[in-house]
Parts: sequence; structure tokens; C-alpha cells
Amino acid sequence: MSGENYRSPTKSHEPGWNDPPPKLTSKSSVTASGGSENTPSREEMFRQIQTVFDEYVQRSEEGRRATVQKRFNLMYQQWTDKKLPEVLEKLIYMLVTALQEQDVNRANAVHRTIVCDHGSVCVMWAPVLRHPIMELQQRGEETGNDDNSIVQPIQ
Repeated sequence: MSGENYRSPTKSHEPGWNDPPPKLTSKSSVTASGGSENTPSREEMFRQIQTVFDEYVQRSEEGRRATVQKRFNLMYQQWTDKKLPEVLEKLIYMLVTALQEQDVNRANAVHRTIVCDHGSVCVMWAPVLRHPIMELQQRGEETGNDDNSIVQPIQ
């Protein structure tokens, strides 16, 4: 049997199909681009999150209001019991700031990250985070503040 197929410290080789994948040094995510340098304290983030979501609950339909409030309360309870990872708390705060700045694309990206990366923690209340995003998107379509407004027909 020939020894040329085996690795030796003296021979170099090109990476092939049987080599292990290279180790990644860091995982880029939405949190890396979020500007974590100027995030407020945990209590300030919670107050701002509560204010924005409670305003949405007051604007929602009367029939859905109790269900929506119940799901937000589940999130609030996990937050106050410190059962949420710090990364998830920052993502929720980033979602709220995107909603306040009326940035639908960023809000969608942050919501997607929340659901994909922390789905097991937020399975009961993550779907309700989508509601304010959809409302913002509908308001943007009604007022015509769409980024692609040039392709929209004249009415």
C-alpha cells in the first residue's frame, strides 16, 4: 500500500473533499451590526419595550386585544424573571427601535433573527412581535412611503 494518500508533516496538500470544514472565528449576526456600544441599561430597555408594545395593544382590535396582551405579558414575565438571554433582550430592543424609526426591513430582519436563533425560548410570544411590523408595513403602503414607490402605479 502506498503512503502518498496519508498526511505527513513534511508534505503539504491542497484541501480536498475529505478535509474537515474550516473553523469559523466569529458568527456575524444582526447583533454585531446593531451598535451595542450605546445600548441603555436593562431597565431602560424594558421600559421602552413595554411602552411601544403597550401602545400597539391599545391600537389593536378589541377582539384580539386580550390575546395580544397575554402574549406580551408572557414576554414581560420572562424578562423580569431574567429567563431571557442577554442577546435576546438586545434583539427585542433593536426590534423596538426599528419600529420607532419605522424601518420595516430592519424590523423584519431582527424578528427573523429572534425566531430563528431563539425560537425555543420565545415560542409562545414571538409570533405576536410580527403584528406591529405588519401594521407598520400596512401604514407605509397606505401613505406611499415605500422604497419602491417609483414602480407603484399612479392612482
